[in-house]
Amino acid sequence: MMEKLYLVARIADTRVALRSRAINSVVTVGTPVEVPGAPPHVAGLFALRSRVFTLIDPHVVVGLPPVLVAQGQRVIVVDVAEHGYALLADEIEDVCFIDAPETRVTGQLMPGWARVAEAMIEHQGASLLVVDPAHFVTLPMLKVA
Repeated sequence: MMEKLYLVARIADTRVALRSRAINSVVTVGTPVEVPGAPPHVAGLFALRSRVFTLIDPHVVVGLPPVLVAQGQRVIVVDVAEHGYALLADEIEDVCFIDAPETRVTGQLMPGWARVAEAMIEHQGASLLVVDPAHFVTLPMLKVA
């Protein structure tokens, strides 16, 4: 039954579903600290319960302009390769069971969304992209000309 539990959120201006097994928690950001020389999708670092998290801006990952990080903003905390990350979320809507099956993504997505979306799922009359938080963290290496 837990495989049907999802976090529904709006990330980078798009409604998405994240499988609950990929999520540690949803928290508010403390004071973020800028990281000089970090890749553009790294919005900074913040500490929570004696642990430091890398703050990821999904807007940049999918090809949108970066957003400003505000203290108190909600983030989705995940572990990727044994490191703590937090995805900036525009809005956290719900944690719920969705009985509909995940289906293949149909239609054309922007390249950034095509890389992070794994499936689609129907929920309350709307199609949601099912995304893997790890895809927001591990960007493909840029090719050197």
